Amino acid sequence: MDNTLDQSLARLACSCRILELEGHGDMTLGHLSLRDPQQRGFWMKRNRVGLGEVAGPEDFVLVSFDGDKLAGEGGRHSEWPIHSEILRRRPEVHVVAHTHPVHASVLSAFDEPLRPYTLDADYFEALARHRDEVALITTKDEGASLAASLGPHFAVLMANHGVTFCGTSIEHATCVGVFLERAARAHLLGEAAGGKTSMPGPANRARRHAQIMTPAHIEHSWNYFCRKLEWTMATRAPGQTKLFA
Repeated sequence: MDNTLDQSLARLACSCRILELEGHGDMTLGHLSLRDPQQRGFWMKRNRVGLGEVAGPEDFVLVSFDGDKLAGEGGRHSEWPIHSEILRRRPEVHVVAHTHPVHASVLSAFDEPLRPYTLDADYFEALARHRDEVALITTKDEGASLAASLGPHFAVLMANHGVTFCGTSIEHATCVGVFLERAARAHLLGEAAGGKTSMPGPANRARRHAQIMTPAHIEHSWNYFCRKLEWTMATRAPGQTKLFA
């Protein structure tokens, strides 16, 4: 691995641990990928470890767009077509993630749209939904169908399953994932409260989106999440390199 790729995978490992910390962990399920700079496919989190256990570049395997493992130690997740088909369809996307955060996963079972109880919902111009009859996305056709549901957006709810989200960079994709779970939690809390509400209209929501979903905010948020991860790690046992033992 060249130094640039090694550094990118180290940041992707940091993203995995951040997402675990922010509610995306689900045992050893969930995976992130990074488009290979040499166009051989994508580097995907290896299976059998949780997001919070991803320590560095050694925890990723290179997978071709046809699902063949080309490099790295460890196994390949069965839902690799999620990554291959979104990366095929979206040349501007460099990172893809599939996880099972509790609030967004529950929201995926509802037919109603994500409501802007807080600004978190307005990070998204639209939140797509995907419905399928399969439990897991394990074929190219299933992956292509999910990619079609995602469309030009950066997040899609997978009905009664979880979420898939992506970004033009590691930092962007990480923030999309964190903001999505925050927005879903606010939605479920707001709906459960059952009080009379007022919501901003479409024009106001578009203005809110333009004001908050900016490169500067992505940068500041990413740096904050990295510091939060460092604070969390500082409370762990000396020498512990993983978020969870």
